[in-house]
Amino acid sequence: MKVLVTGLTGLVGSRFAELLETSYELENLSLGAGTDILESQAVFEKVLSANPDLVIHFAAKTNVDLCEEDKEKDKEAIDSGDFTEIISEKSAWAVNVLGTKNLIDACKKLSKKIIYISTDFVFDGKKKSYIEEDLPNPINWYAKTKHEGELLIQKSDLNYQIVRIAYPYRAIFSKKDFVRAVLDRLSENEKLNMITDHIMVPTFIDDIVNGLNILIQKEEKGIFHMVGEESVTPYQAALSIAKVFDLDESLISKTTRQEYFKNKAQRPFCLNLKNDKIGLLGIEMSTFEKGIIEVKNQREKLNI
Repeated sequence: MKVLVTGLTGLVGSRFAELLETSYELENLSLGAGTDILESQAVFEKVLSANPDLVIHFAAKTNVDLCEEDKEKDKEAIDSGDFTEIISEKSAWAVNVLGTKNLIDACKKLSKKIIYISTDFVFDGKKKSYIEEDLPNPINWYAKTKHEGELLIQKSDLNYQIVRIAYPYRAIFSKKDFVRAVLDRLSENEKLNMITDHIMVPTFIDDIVNGLNILIQKEEKGIFHMVGEESVTPYQAALSIAKVFDLDESLISKTTRQEYFKNKAQRPFCLNLKNDKIGLLGIEMSTFEKGIIEVKNQREKLNI
């Protein structure tokens, strides 16, 4: 099977390539590989020439606070209908919405199946837990743009799968995820203030890749929560990391969302996504501690 992938060099996409490079013929759609996702004709020509069996859309602008900085200019562009400036600046709306639309339009013209990688942040965090059928209500601009991408996919009449992931982490990568950020600071005996009033479902990226591999073989259309097996607070997560790596738990203190994210984009309180739906497809996800133990094992094999 030939798979055209955006974000193939990113945090999740690169691990997808590492683990499945012998299972699929992978081709990269990116600016570095010669195609700007913000140029509709270039995207169409790339999909046409690649002629993939499937398109996977990992690429996105994901920094929540930087996306929030784009909000006012993005809104002005939406109101005026002139997207020239935000496209040149690669704003959140440009990358996450207009780029996604370009990919969707190409897939529609060429009748290609698409998997769109989305986020737990599409929810407002006011419920105790969320299933795929719950209505999104994004409360920051990053989440708004990702939800808009979901809506474009759903309205497209494409054969699609929307896969929501949450707080992905892995053993090694050039860009730090939250697990390795905590690990590095504890390893340097630095103190950490960790949030106690935010609930998340951290997800081991190897599990995401395995889940996507299974999902690719399935004909089910719709939304899937590809997230870890348990919810934790950042404070609990840090304690687990310290425990598994035998680091000093006394370095970890408590703080709140309000204090930690002061003057930053609003964050949801409870993002406890349920993954029962993928479980019915035979996809197994790790608990946080199990995932961290595997991270430790992988790092030790590489002498890190």
